[in-house]
Amino acid sequence: MADEQYYALCVEDEAGTTEVAYFELGEGAVGALGISVYTAPDGELQRRHLEEIDDVDSVIAPRSHEELLGAMYTGVPSSVYVDGERISGSVFKARLENALGIPVRQPRIVRLYLDQE
Repeated sequence: MADEQYYALCVEDEAGTTEVAYFELGEGAVGALGISVYTAPDGELQRRHLEEIDDVDSVIAPRSHEELLGAMYTGVPSSVYVDGERISGSVFKARLENALGIPVRQPRIVRLYLDQE
C-alpha cells in the first residue's frame, strides 16, 4: 500500500479546487458516511460513479496518503470503497497510517485499585 497511488471521487468548486466527496450510506445507516477510492484514474467503475452524480461537479482526482488520511479525520467515514470493495473506515485509516509510518497506538491495560475498607 505504501507505493500505491490512490484516486478519489471528489467534488470540484468554481475555482477548480477539489475535495474528497463524502456520501451517505443509505436509509438504514442514518448519518453514516462513505468515500470512494480507486487504484486507477479511469475505468468502468469510475465512469459509472461520475455518471450517477448529477447535482454537483465531480471528478476523479489523485490523492496522496496524507490527503486521504486528512479526509478520514475530517468526515470520519465509516466505510471506504476501494475499487468498489467495502472496507471499514477504521481499517483503511490504519492502513494509511501504517503506509505513512505512523505508529499504531496499542491499548494499555490499566488496573484500578479501589480502597478496600
